[in-house]
Amino acid sequence: MMYVEFTELIITGLQQGKTRRIVINLSEVISFREGSHDSGCILDTRRGDVHVEESYDQVKELFNNKNGISPVLMPVETWTENISVPVIDES
Repeated sequence: MMYVEFTELIITGLQQGKTRRIVINLSEVISFREGSHDSGCILDTRRGDVHVEESYDQVKELFNNKNGISPVLMPVETWTENISVPVIDES
């Protein structure tokens, strides 16, 4: 388990527009994506989306290096290279 501190952007409710510091267990994050113009990155968790101030690239680097290994996320440009090999149906 790896816990990381983020700056959450509160986007709804009475506190809308404010920020707060939160700690998230990275193993609980299902996926993440770039946020809209007013938020850096959105972390998808079982309990819902968490909008954080940190940029998509910062979060990507964090996940790539959380185990002390070199980056493992494939850039979009390499997807076609990896999916161009057809899967042979064994049945």
